[in-house]
Amino acid sequence: MIRRYLHLLYTACGYAAAGFLAMIAVLTLAQVVARQLGIPLESIELAGFCLAASTFLGLAHTFVNGGHVRVAMLSNALPKAGRRWLEAWCCLVGLGASGYAAWHMAGFTWETYIYGDLSPGLAAMPLWIPQSGVAAGLAVLAVGFAEQLAVVLTGGTPDYVLHGGSGHE
Repeated sequence: MIRRYLHLLYTACGYAAAGFLAMIAVLTLAQVVARQLGIPLESIELAGFCLAASTFLGLAHTFVNGGHVRVAMLSNALPKAGRRWLEAWCCLVGLGASGYAAWHMAGFTWETYIYGDLSPGLAAMPLWIPQSGVAAGLAVLAVGFAEQLAVVLTGGTPDYVLHGGSGHE
């Protein structure tokens, strides 16, 4: 039951990532039209914030659905038990790295909020707003690694293998 909710979370993050990509297109189009009308509009900074949010919010959805690049040559050469331990080790390393990054990004975002830092561009947006998307994306990725680690340790086939077509089973 909890896995179903987690996958809904990953899907929601995937849709949010797609929304931020669409926003980049809208901002770029608005800047082009404004330039043709002689209206000064600077959207590069906001588009960059959308790119960061899109990149990090899409990580967990892409991981769980087998979209990340994965070299399965070694794991395919191992027997099933060895493959399971290799997958567990990889998920554990991914959990450690993403958890570490999420923790520090969340702390950095909190500091930015406390100090009231603003972006240096014309928009002067509070920096904690775009940083929140990065921190949230990293946190959800860490949750995804933890979930897939649990699947591997309980003897199941991880979702990224089922959806990614890496040649297992």
